[in-house]
Amino acid sequence: MNKTIIISLGTSVLLVSSLLAISAQSNMKQGNGFTCKQHKMMKQGMNHKRGHGLVKMFMKLDLSDKQRTQIRSIIKDNMKSMPNPKTAFSNTGFNKEQFVKLANQKRDNKVERKAELIEKVYNVLNSSQKKDFKTMLDMRDIMKKNYIMQKSNN
Repeated sequence: MNKTIIISLGTSVLLVSSLLAISAQSNMKQGNGFTCKQHKMMKQGMNHKRGHGLVKMFMKLDLSDKQRTQIRSIIKDNMKSMPNPKTAFSNTGFNKEQFVKLANQKRDNKVERKAELIEKVYNVLNSSQKKDFKTMLDMRDIMKKNYIMQKSNN
């Protein structure tokens, strides 16, 4: 009797531990070891760093195919003209001075380049789209304020 209880308990422990190991492994594949909340926060942070929020808002407007094409070409041109510190690396070495120069140039021009991008894309829009975009910005601000209020109440 005691032997069957011990064997069944041992089998149960082995089964549960293997299920937990499989579950942890599948979570690692899906979320890189982060919980859903951590992954979502990390993803939002990355999007915020890239500054794609306004461009995504522009693309949500009722744009014609011509406007979408123009906006995409503006974004591509902006990306091509951005200084790239990775060019300081070669197959045989690393140019520290060039890397520092390009990285500083990229950082210093970031706000100006973003403003130019927004201005060019904004000029592609017609008057009703500009009005809709302003409404979207206002709604985003209201949603942020509501979110902050809810967080402070909890």
